[in-house]
Amino acid sequence: MSTPVLPGPARAVLLLHRRALLLFGAFVALSAAGLVALRFAGAAAARSSGPCGSHGTGLPPCSALPLPSYFDYSANLGSAAGVIAWLPLVVAFYAGAQLFGAELERGTAGLSWTQSVTPARWLAAKLALPAALLTAGLAVLSLLYRWARGAGPRNLIGDEWHHTDVFVALGPSVLAYGLLALATGALTGLLLRRALPAGTLALGVTGLVWLLFDGLRDRLWPTAEIVWRQSRGELGRSDWSMEHGLVTPAGERVQQCVTPQSASPPGCRPGTGIREWYAVYHPPSHFWPIQLIETGIVLALAAAAAYAAFRVLRRRHA
Repeated sequence: MSTPVLPGPARAVLLLHRRALLLFGAFVALSAAGLVALRFAGAAAARSSGPCGSHGTGLPPCSALPLPSYFDYSANLGSAAGVIAWLPLVVAFYAGAQLFGAELERGTAGLSWTQSVTPARWLAAKLALPAALLTAGLAVLSLLYRWARGAGPRNLIGDEWHHTDVFVALGPSVLAYGLLALATGALTGLLLRRALPAGTLALGVTGLVWLLFDGLRDRLWPTAEIVWRQSRGELGRSDWSMEHGLVTPAGERVQQCVTPQSASPPGCRPGTGIREWYAVYHPPSHFWPIQLIETGIVLALAAAAAYAAFRVLRRRHA
């Protein structure tokens, strides 16, 4: 007799939620195909755009170069980042509403517990199998997005690495948000035991964490600083500017408009005597430190939510 590939609780999860799993698989497959097409469209855009440069180089400006008429590479790249980055919110609602809340509301979870499946094994299977499939799917989409993004003309990509959707879609933080969504759905489902309230609360909590890091991301890693003398310089296109302004002869840093004339418009400071300009920023090299710190914190939150879910289950079925 052959040994089952999956234990009983895991097979039950597959059978009970097979439609959702098939839908997620189809979504990943179609999205992957779209990202592959986007990769080739970006390569075509790079070949057709020709050389370009910034002001003073004698080359046409990169922003004025046409993209291939059959494919708006930059806009579709931005849409792909948004879909990947916000996918964990969909997972949070489904996990709270259907994966956990609906089963507890209908009583199917209790039926499983009477068939030699302990509540802890039930919860472990409900978390482990979806977590593995979700992580694999998000990893494929994130890697393909990074691959597609690297094909097009760099100066024609509208969204930089530090833009919210792009930042999440480009790295492992999207996997952490997916796991947080799943664990939060489990916790809210066990607490509320009703599908719609549990899904709504899981969506809200995951979205709140997502927005919280969007506002705190620039503080997760120390910024860099640059000072220009004699004339004001410019940061690179991919640099994430936090602060910029001038340094007065007295050493005071001022973040307000400055004019070279002694008579300035209201709200501006005369530029007389100004010899230094400064900027505080995150260069592209800060992507991975910020990404890994955010991923670690979100994974810790996911682990805490999963632990809390087991504690709730144990207290109610001790």
